[in-house]
Amino acid sequence: MALVDARFTILGPTGIRVGDDVDTQWGPPKERAMLAVLLTRPGASVPASELIDWVWSDERELPKNPNQALHLYSSRIRNALDSLPNRVELSVSNGAFRLNVSRNVVDYFQFRDQLGRARELARGGDHQQALSAIRSAFTIWQRQVPLEDLKSDRAAAWRRNALLNQQIPAYNLLCGELLVLGEYNAVLETLDDLEPDYLLHPVLLKRRLDALHRLMRTEEATQLYLSMHKAFRVDRNDVAADDLRKFHDRLQENGVVQVEPVTGTANVPAPQQLPLDVPAFVGHEDKLAALDAMAAQPGVVVVSGSAGVGKTALAVHWAHTHRSHFPGVLFVDLQGFSDGAVLDASSVVDRFLQGLGVPPDRIANPEHRLAKLQSLLSGRRLLVVLDNVRDVGQIHPLLPLFSSCVVVVTSRSKLSGLAARIAPRRIPIGPLETEDAGRLLLDRIGERAGSGGELVELTQVCGGLPIALKVLANHIATRPGVRLSAFVDHFRERGVLDIGTMHGPRAVFMQSLRALEPDARFLFRTIGAHPGPDISVRVAAAMASLPVHRVQEALDALVEAHLLEQAGELDRFKLHDLLREFSAGLLEDPAERTVVEHRMLDFYLRTAENADVRVLPAMVRVPTLDVENDVGAIEFRDSASAHRWCTVEARNIVALVRFAIDAGHFEYAMQIPQLVGQIWLRQGLTAEVLHLLHAGLDAAKSLGEPAKIAAADLMQQIGHTYLLRQEYGRAEHYVHSAHLGYLRAGGEQTSGIAICLHTGARILVATGNIPMGLDSHIRALNLVRQLGESGRGLERIFLFRTGEAYQKAFEYEKAASYYHQALSLAQTQGDEASEATILQLLGSLSFARERTAEARAFAEDALWKHARQLAIGRVGEVCALLSQIEVEAGNLLNAKQYARQAIRFCGRAGASLSEATALCVLGRILGQADQREGAVEALERAEAILLDLDPDRAGQVASELRHLQAEIGVPAARVHSPVVERDAQVRQA
Repeated sequence: MALVDARFTILGPTGIRVGDDVDTQWGPPKERAMLAVLLTRPGASVPASELIDWVWSDERELPKNPNQALHLYSSRIRNALDSLPNRVELSVSNGAFRLNVSRNVVDYFQFRDQLGRARELARGGDHQQALSAIRSAFTIWQRQVPLEDLKSDRAAAWRRNALLNQQIPAYNLLCGELLVLGEYNAVLETLDDLEPDYLLHPVLLKRRLDALHRLMRTEEATQLYLSMHKAFRVDRNDVAADDLRKFHDRLQENGVVQVEPVTGTANVPAPQQLPLDVPAFVGHEDKLAALDAMAAQPGVVVVSGSAGVGKTALAVHWAHTHRSHFPGVLFVDLQGFSDGAVLDASSVVDRFLQGLGVPPDRIANPEHRLAKLQSLLSGRRLLVVLDNVRDVGQIHPLLPLFSSCVVVVTSRSKLSGLAARIAPRRIPIGPLETEDAGRLLLDRIGERAGSGGELVELTQVCGGLPIALKVLANHIATRPGVRLSAFVDHFRERGVLDIGTMHGPRAVFMQSLRALEPDARFLFRTIGAHPGPDISVRVAAAMASLPVHRVQEALDALVEAHLLEQAGELDRFKLHDLLREFSAGLLEDPAERTVVEHRMLDFYLRTAENADVRVLPAMVRVPTLDVENDVGAIEFRDSASAHRWCTVEARNIVALVRFAIDAGHFEYAMQIPQLVGQIWLRQGLTAEVLHLLHAGLDAAKSLGEPAKIAAADLMQQIGHTYLLRQEYGRAEHYVHSAHLGYLRAGGEQTSGIAICLHTGARILVATGNIPMGLDSHIRALNLVRQLGESGRGLERIFLFRTGEAYQKAFEYEKAASYYHQALSLAQTQGDEASEATILQLLGSLSFARERTAEARAFAEDALWKHARQLAIGRVGEVCALLSQIEVEAGNLLNAKQYARQAIRFCGRAGASLSEATALCVLGRILGQADQREGAVEALERAEAILLDLDPDRAGQVASELRHLQAEIGVPAARVHSPVVERDAQVRQA
C-alpha cells in the first residue's frame, strides 16, 4: 500500500489529501495539531482536557479559554475536511471530540497494517514477499518525524512509543528478511542509512554483527562489539551488555546465530499490554538501576511501598524503556487495594491468554486454561507486570507459570509470605528526594517557581509523595494570580499530609475540593460510597439524587481538578485509591450514608431486573425487593443494550455484591447475582458468574430460614454454571444440594425441583449415561407440565433439550417429536429466539437422517430468524450446518460460501466448535478443487481449535492433514494464507 492511498498523514506534518496532492499547510499550526491528535485515535472520543495537554506544549501558551479555542479549531477543521470527496465528520459530544474516519485512510495505521502483513508472510516462510511488503511499508514511513505539528510532552511520548513499538521492529524485520535471503550487504547499507541513535538499539546492533560475520568481516564485528559493550557498561545498562556478550560469543562459536524476532515465537503473537508511559518521569534512578540488575535473569522482583508513592509509575516506566529486551510484555492491574472487584488468578489467566491470541472462552475448563497458558509461556522470556497485588494468595497460583519470565510485582504489602524457593528480589519505594520532588513540581508549575526556596518548602510539606505533589501543582497552576509564597505560608500552617495514616494528602485534596461548585463538592463525597473500580454518570446521579446533566457537569469539574479520572469512556470515571479513601471519609453522617447506599443498591437492582426482563422475557422471574423511590434505573430499548450494560458493569456488580454482604444488605446480595448471572452466561463469563452466585449464596445463608428457597435457587444456578464449564462433579453436587433445599423448604417448589431434575439430566447425558439422562428429562418435563400456564417457558426448553438427548441416543423419531412440540409452543408464545434454535436442531436432525432437502429448509429458516435476533454466534453455527448440507448435496460453491460465513461469524462470537466444523468443510472442498495449499491451511486451523475442545476429532483432522501434506510436500504448519479469508476487524470487535 503506497502513501498516495492515504487521505490523512501524521507521519510528518498533518496532511489532508485532495486529489493527487497532500496539503500540509491547510490551516494554522494549532488546528493541524488538533487534527493530528484525533487521527491518532480515529473513531474514538478524545476529552477536551486531554486535547489541551496534547495541543499546547507550555501552559504559558494556553489561551484564556482553551475549551472555546478547541471548538473554534474544530469548526475550521470541518471547513478543511469539506474538500474531501467523501464526507468525514468531526463530532463534539459531552466535552469530547471525535473524528469519524476509518483507520485505514491514515498513513500511520497503513504502515502498521503493512508491517503486520509482512510479519505474517515471514512466519509463513514466504520471505521474498515479506521483504517486498516491508519495503512497501517503508514507502509510507520514511524519514518523517511523526506528529511534526505537535511539540507537547504527550506527543513526544507518542513518538517514543511509535519508534520503539513500530519503527525499530520494522527495521529489525527488514534486516531479518535480508539475512534470510542472503543479502548481507543490504543489511549494512540499511543500518548505515539510519540515525546514530537507532544503532544503539540492541536488536539492530545484533543484526549488524550477524551480517558482518556472514560476510567474514569478523575483525570489524569484534571491534564493534567491544566498543558497544563498553558503552553499555558505562551507561550502566548491564542487561544489554550481558546480552550482547552472549550473542557475540555464540557468533564466534557457530559463525552465525538466529536473532529471536520481536514478533514472538511462531504462531504465538508477541503480547504488548503495557499502559502508556508516565510523562516526564523523575527520580528513583537508584531503584531503576537495581531493577536493571535484578531483571537480568528470570525471576520475581517485588516493588513495594505506601499508596501514592509511585510504584506503578516506576514499574511501567522501566518496562517501557526495556520492552525491546523482551519478546513481549504482559501487564495486569489486580485491583488489590481497591474496594472494587479484586482480580483472581483465573481472571488474570484469561487476560493473558487474550494477549497471547487465544480466546479464553474457547476452553471451558479453568484448569485447562491454566495449562494452555503454561504451554504458551514455556521457555519464553517475557516481561510480566503484576500491578497492585493485595497479598501472596492473589498471585501464588500464577507464579509457577512464569518460570522463564521476568516478573515485576507491585504492592503496598511487602509480600513477606512469598515462598523462599521463589527467591524474590525486593525494591522498596519511598517518597521522592527533595531535589526530585522539586523537579516534578517545577515541570508543572514553570517559571513561578522562582529561585527555588518556595519550591523546596512546598516539596517538604508534601513529604515527597508524587500524588500529593501532582495535585498541589495543579492547585497552584490554576491560580496564576497568587504568589507562590502565599501557598507556602498556607500549607506550612495547615499541613498537607497525614503521614503514616490511610488518608494521604488530605489538606491538598480538600483545598482543591473547596474551590469547586457545590454540586461537584456534594457529588465527590457521595461517590466515595461506591465500591467498584469505576462509576457511570447514571449511577452517580442515582446516588446523589440529582439530574443527569448536573451530575455530568460536576464530574467534568472533578476531572479538571484532578480529583477524578476518566475511565476510558466519556460516561465513566474512577477515583485514585487515596482519593477514594478521602472521599469516603467525607460522608460522616451514618443516616446520610445509609440513604446513599440504598439509592445505589436500588439503582443496580432495578436496572439488573430491567436487563433480565429484556434479555430473558420468557424465563421465570426472580422475586425482588420493592423500591419506593424513583432511582433513575435504566430502561433498555433492546436486548443488545441490556447485554452491553451487564458487560460494562461486571466488575462493579461483583464489588457491589461483596459490599452488600459486608454492610448487611443481604437481600440485594442475594437477588442481583440471579438477575445478571444468566445474561453473563450467554457472554461466556462463567468464572464471574460463579463468583457472584457463591457470594449470593453466602448472603442467603446469612439470612437463614427466610432465604431457604433463594439459597436453593442459587445452588441450582451454580450447578448449571458448572455444567456449562464441563465440571460435572461440582455441577452434580450443587444440583443435588439445591434439590434437597427445595424439598426441605416445603410448599410449592415444583418449578425448582423440575429445573434440578432437568439440569441433572443434562449432566447424565453429557457424561455418557444417556438412558438415565432420558429418564430424568421425562420426569422433569412431567413435573413442569403440572405447573400449567406458569410453566410454559420452562416446558419449551425442557422439550428441545429432551429432543437433543434422544438425538444423541440415535432415536430420531422421538427426537423429532419433542422438537416439534417445542416448536409449536415457541410459536404460540411468540418466542422467535427459541423458535430459531429449535429449527436449527431440526435441521441438524434431518441432516443426520440424510434428508438433505428437509435439513436445508429448516436450517435456512433458522438462519433468517437468528439474523433478525442479531444472534451472531447462532448464525455462524447454522452456516456451518448449511455448509455440511450443501457438500452432501454436491453444491460445492454454496458450501464454500456458507463455510466462509460460518468461519467469520463463529470466530466473532467464540462458537469455536462450529468454526472448526466449517474449517474442515472448507478444507475438504478446497482439496477436491485441487486447491491443496488452501485446504492444508484450513485444516491446520481446525486442528488448532479442536486440540483444546475435542482431542478425538483433532486426531482425525491431523490424520487427514498429514495425508494432504504428504501429497503436496508441505513440511510444516502455515500461519498466513490468502485462501481462507477472515475479517480481522470483525473478529476484534
